[in-house]
Amino acid sequence: MAEEIAPKSDMAFDAGSAPKSEILPVQVTPIRLTKDNYLSWSAALEIGITSRGRLSYITGDKPAPSKTDPQWATWVLEDSQVKVWIISSVSADIQPLILRKPTSFDMWTVLARMYGRKKRVLRTYQIKRSIYSLKQGDLSVASFYAALKTKWEELDYH
Repeated sequence: MAEEIAPKSDMAFDAGSAPKSEILPVQVTPIRLTKDNYLSWSAALEIGITSRGRLSYITGDKPAPSKTDPQWATWVLEDSQVKVWIISSVSADIQPLILRKPTSFDMWTVLARMYGRKKRVLRTYQIKRSIYSLKQGDLSVASFYAALKTKWEELDYH
């Protein structure tokens, strides 16, 4: 059974004033972001974060309150949880790009700008090439169709 770890006393806010938060898993999706799978990763992570009631943190709809606001400590704790989910869902070579970002919204924005840009010519070429070279081989018709459909959706996105 997981134990709740008490916050360190050297934190910049008074965590004792925040309501006791539920223990949440570190991983919300089995998909890890790589340079090639932003579309499926972002969709899976959005679902995971939404299922935990925290989507507004990455959309920017829940900005940080002022440090004097009584909700400050709660916001910091919840945003930190979302940051943990994001960090734990990206590959080790991508983590340094976001580790020092102050909010989960900032992390999400950096990743969207770097990996989610539309009209990425090289990536579009790579996707088209993979569609043309895709062969059914030993795959069932359903598996082959799913692989092809995934590629088409990714191509539509780019």
